[in-house]
Amino acid sequence: MNLHAFKIFTAVASCGSVTAAAEKLNLTQPAVTMQLRKLEQELDTALVEGRGRGIQLTEAGAYLYEHGDSLFKHEQMIEQKFHTFLAGQQTIKVAASYISTNYVLPHVMAMYQKQYPTTKFELSLGNVQSVKERILRHEVDFGYVVQQQVKDDELRFEHVRDLDFIFIVHPSHPLANQKVSLEAICAEPFVYREKGSSTRTLLESVFAANNKKLPPAFVEIQGVEESIRVVEAGLGMTLAPLISIEERLAQQKLARVLVDCPAIQQSLYICTRNEDVAEHPFNTCLKQMMEGE
Repeated sequence: MNLHAFKIFTAVASCGSVTAAAEKLNLTQPAVTMQLRKLEQELDTALVEGRGRGIQLTEAGAYLYEHGDSLFKHEQMIEQKFHTFLAGQQTIKVAASYISTNYVLPHVMAMYQKQYPTTKFELSLGNVQSVKERILRHEVDFGYVVQQQVKDDELRFEHVRDLDFIFIVHPSHPLANQKVSLEAICAEPFVYREKGSSTRTLLESVFAANNKKLPPAFVEIQGVEESIRVVEAGLGMTLAPLISIEERLAQQKLARVLVDCPAIQQSLYICTRNEDVAEHPFNTCLKQMMEGE
């Protein structure tokens, strides 16, 4: 396949028109159109269709664009890494879910930068699905997710450690520091995470596994920290990762409810592409810190 024509096609698909792609690539419109036609002739299939002043991808064009976008973003990443290598610098691009971003990675980044002072970080926050997509598109070097179970044929997930989740309330709550049955909290007003979040899924699985009805929703809110702050203000109960509230428990700003049920846990995973065989030194540093805790 002609990579020059493939790159031009990817730019046209990304921009949505030949005109915009020509301006982006600093080429004439006829030159861009000619390369598109050459690529279609080479592949013996139509890739784009006219749509007003823009273009519409055919089914084959959409498939090719998905892979081309990933390929050329990988090319950009290699070029950027090469320039930082020549400059004696290192930029690490990471995608991570909320718990990893806020409660795990900051300490690891500080430790790593002591060893490699010129290192720069680009850290993007997202849910499990967006983290996976950014890794597959070569927009980041690797990622971190906190989930019960993760599977993907195109990615490799390495288990690092289990994270405990506990039920928490305000210290003035009647159930603060009390040992109770799971059934006893079924009637308690609850602060729920948003639907689709890993914490919400974990909570639902705990009650389903014990054949208990879910507590009534007092409020539904997006974000781990946001749900904790609602409880800290004295409203309701929630399920939260222990790593996020240890300091506030010690300061007696929050209290745990000792629920009689098996340990509630999710796992921290390092997420990498299957083709990335060598372990990045940053992930080695993270695992060493986790083992030392």
